[in-house]
Formats: sequence, structure tokens, C-alpha cells
Amino acid sequence: MIDLNTLIAVFVFVIGACIGSFLNVVALRGLSGESIVFPPSKCPKCNNKLNWYTNIPIISYCFLMGKCQFCKTHISFQYPIVELLNAILYTACFLSFGYTLKTLFLLPLISLFIVIAITDFKESVVIDIHTYIIMALGLIYSIFPQTEIGFLSSIIGLAVGFIIFEALARLGCIIAGTRAFGEGDTLIAMGIGAFFGWKMLVVIIFMSIIIQSLLTLPILFQKSIKNKDYKSAFAYFTLVLSVIAVYLFRKFNLYDIFPLILVLLLAVCIVLFWALSVILKDMRNKKETNDFLYLPFGPALVISGLISIFYQTQIIQFMKTLLNL
Repeated sequence: MIDLNTLIAVFVFVIGACIGSFLNVVALRGLSGESIVFPPSKCPKCNNKLNWYTNIPIISYCFLMGKCQFCKTHISFQYPIVELLNAILYTACFLSFGYTLKTLFLLPLISLFIVIAITDFKESVVIDIHTYIIMALGLIYSIFPQTEIGFLSSIIGLAVGFIIFEALARLGCIIAGTRAFGEGDTLIAMGIGAFFGWKMLVVIIFMSIIIQSLLTLPILFQKSIKNKDYKSAFAYFTLVLSVIAVYLFRKFNLYDIFPLILVLLLAVCIVLFWALSVILKDMRNKKETNDFLYLPFGPALVISGLISIFYQTQIIQFMKTLLNL
């Protein structure tokens, strides 16, 4: 016999899928400037109003084979992915934290994260109101005594998010002639700081840089090879090798061999400095020739935030171990 928790988990999944369907509307109409309430759901191609039975999350997409029932235009795969993702994350949140205040606050945070990722990925746009809601949720959540962070830590996290990203953004203007991060990224960081506190914010930013690098460097490397800019391609490759070298120093306990490690670290620093100087020069040149590749940082922040929701304890323990090393 199915127990009550399983039934509730199924209910949460269904609700999550339905809200996921609404998130698509919020994101796409937010980008177009339309109302999220009126008009009712319609095909963006033929403008026909969709019937209720073609608007069932996930199921309708499969039933219609990904095509509009009227004009047979292909429906973006984004719709079922967002619905399924929101449903899975809602269910995971319920199963992880149960009937708690934390669950109540995390569910809207998850949905807002998804909307921000959609708008930033599609149009490199972060709609301010979404980040303001996250900030408000974080500040309100921190007031309750049973939460992990206090109100003061939440306020400091909000301020630290602003300071770090605005400082880095302006540093980018000085070095590469363009902001390193958009204003929307600053607002996302402020919201994350308000919700997770300043200490966890720093960890999330670190994770985001790693995730962004994993996504960006292969694209930049491939683009440099395609444009026969082998010097830049080698610089990107060297940057990765430098990180691997630092890891290997620790892996094989090379820190114990002082003269050798000193020489190797000096070599790594020199190569790393050369690689960064080449990359920054390449960024300036591409900006001047309008060939500058910009990949939004918001999705990386969102992914790191979502990971931190479910694995915050493990991440903190890992960072403590890393710092002790």
C-alpha cells in the first residue's frame, strides 16, 4: 500500500510541473514585455488559443509530438524540460527537507532561479523584479530562529554580493575594456547572499567560476582554432594545464620537496601570467572588432545555487578540507 509521504511526493511533482509550465510563460513574456496573465496561452506562430487538454504539462507535448495542434509548428523543447526540471527539483526539495519552513522558502527560490536562467541564457537579460524577490525571500527567511543564517549574515551577504561583483565588473572595464559581469549578475549575487549568507556566497561564486570556465574555455578554444588564432588557443590550453599542475602538486605531495616545488610553482605562475595576458589582449581585440564572445554568468550562478540547496553540508565540509590542506 502506498504511504502518505509517497502520495504527497507525487502531488508535489504534479504541482511542480504545473508551476514549471507557468515559469515558461513568466520567462518568455517577461522578455517580450507582455502580461503574464492576459491573453491566455496561445501558439506564438499562429496565435490560436490553446485548448486546456493541449496545455497539460509534459503530457501534452508528448501527445502532440512537439507540434502545435493548429499550424503544426514545432514547439520548443524548452517547455517540457522546464516543466520536468521544476517538478523534479520540487520533489527533491520535499524529500530532502520535508514539511519544514525551509521547504516553503526554497520552492519559490528554485522557480525564480529557473526563470532567471532562462532569460539570461536566451537573451542575456536578468529581469530585476525576479532578483528583488529572491533578496526579499532571503531577508525574511533569515529572520526565523530555526534558519541556518541570521538576519545580520543575510544583510552582509547582500552587501558582499554587490561589492564583489561590482568590483570585478569594473576591473574588467580597466583590463579588457568591458564589464566582466553584467548588472544582472550583481543582483543575482545579492539575492544569493541574502538567502545563503556571505560565507556560502563566496563558495557559490567560486563554484560558478569553475562551472563557467568548464562551459566557456572549450568554446573559446574551438573558436580560436577555427579563426587560426593559435596563440590564443594555446593560452586557453595552458590555462587548463596550469590548474591541473597545481592539483598534481598536491596529489603527489610535491610540496614536501621544497626546491623542486619552488621552481615548478614559479614556472606555473609565469606560464599562467603569460596565458592570462594573451587572453585579455585577445578580449580587447575581439571587442574592438565586434567579435567578442559573451556568455552570460547568471546560469552558472543559478546552477551553483541549486547545487548548494541540496549539498550545502557536503560543500562546506569539502571546502574546510581543502583549506586545511
